[in-house]
Amino acid sequence: RVLTVQYLGINSLFTNVLGLLSLADLGIADAIVYRLYAPISVDDIESVGRLMRFFRKAYHAIGAVIMILGLCITPFVELFVRDASDVPAGVNLHVVFVLFVAQSASSYLFSYKLALLSADQRNHVTLAIRTGIDFFRYGIQVILLFMTRDYILTLMAGIVVTIMLNWCSSIWVTRQYAPVFEVTEDISPDERTHIFSDTFAALLHKVGGVVLNATDSILLSRFIGLAVTGVYSNYQLIASGVNRLVYMLFSSFTSSMGNANVELSSSDRYAFYRKAMFANFAFAGAFCSCMYTLTDDFIVIWLGEGVLLDNLTLTWLCIQTYVLGVRHVSMSFTTASGLFVKDRLRPLIEASLNLLVSVVALHFMGVVGVVIGTVVSCCLTAVWREPYLLHRYVFDVRVWRYWRDYALHVAVTVAAGGLLYGLRWHVAGPRIGLLTWLALGLAGVLIYGVVFSLAFCRTDEYRYYVGLVRNIVCRGR
Repeated sequence: RVLTVQYLGINSLFTNVLGLLSLADLGIADAIVYRLYAPISVDDIESVGRLMRFFRKAYHAIGAVIMILGLCITPFVELFVRDASDVPAGVNLHVVFVLFVAQSASSYLFSYKLALLSADQRNHVTLAIRTGIDFFRYGIQVILLFMTRDYILTLMAGIVVTIMLNWCSSIWVTRQYAPVFEVTEDISPDERTHIFSDTFAALLHKVGGVVLNATDSILLSRFIGLAVTGVYSNYQLIASGVNRLVYMLFSSFTSSMGNANVELSSSDRYAFYRKAMFANFAFAGAFCSCMYTLTDDFIVIWLGEGVLLDNLTLTWLCIQTYVLGVRHVSMSFTTASGLFVKDRLRPLIEASLNLLVSVVALHFMGVVGVVIGTVVSCCLTAVWREPYLLHRYVFDVRVWRYWRDYALHVAVTVAAGGLLYGLRWHVAGPRIGLLTWLALGLAGVLIYGVVFSLAFCRTDEYRYYVGLVRNIVCRGR
């Protein structure tokens, strides 16, 4: 309510541009973390220490490359904006972009150490640190923005806070793993060669992911305008927030599977995967079944009625959120199993499809086109490819059960969402207040829980989680 939608458009645009610049890390993080699982499982401190030394050097170099590339792009940032008159008066796009670049580049100074926590099955700690840093940074920025109304000063404060908090978290991780960071030897030339070989495959996945997630605002800003980009960014913030919640719930499976891949048999890995996917489907479905009904009302309560998108765009955003949300466990297993090497060409195909479909659909359909591009490219590539590779090369079982489960979970999500939508318009008028919105959110979760239980109460996975909850409650007593 302090900044106009044009400011939101600038923020969304430059965030996407920085997402493209993040390709400079070459996907090396996945390649190194994958190699940390085995030495951590046998407590090989020397090997872990050598890998972390290499990781530090790589990330410092990547930060420098991002800063240099960002400065090279700075003179041309106006090319990303369709109409220069959309830029708010008094805002220098070059200065704003340099600040965005500085914040992104500075994060590479210390963040590499958090990867060690993830590989050591302490991803909940990593998430807590990152969430705490974001919460504190945004809190400081919001307070400063309300007090000064100065956009540039607010961005500068975010950079300072981010560097300080990342430095503090780096010191804490160093103390937690002191023997690891006392290692002074470097990795062997042979191991470096293997890492770079894996990095090429990881880079292709990085390209696909960046194009999938970091081009929407660039396309909208270039072909439609900053104001529309700002309106879209509000909805994208909610959609990405839902996916981030699901990611936070399931990201720990990457490190767990990394260790399970070393220690468990194929059948045990498959049983673990099915339980994890069942929970992934459940949480993604619960969020998305509420999203269609509650998003517009939330936007009105938060920002007012002048910044709403049409129902078709909202529908496709919900589909996109679900399609991406139910992939988290499969992506974690794929990464932990090293299958990104076998799947190295798929991200390039996905990225090409996304750009092609997005540009064409944007021309004929407007804003909804960029969302359609993401959904279509993802469904034609990653959605079927990841489970196929896992079932063939890791679990050695047929994939038909996965697709049966997928169809059932989609049906449950649509049914629960339809019931909540009917309830919302039966009990409330066109506009509702915050308390009614919260009550509908609670009702949506309950409705989904009932429909979900009716559909899956006889499955082994459902009984497993019921027993797990029962044991936790009994221990609590």
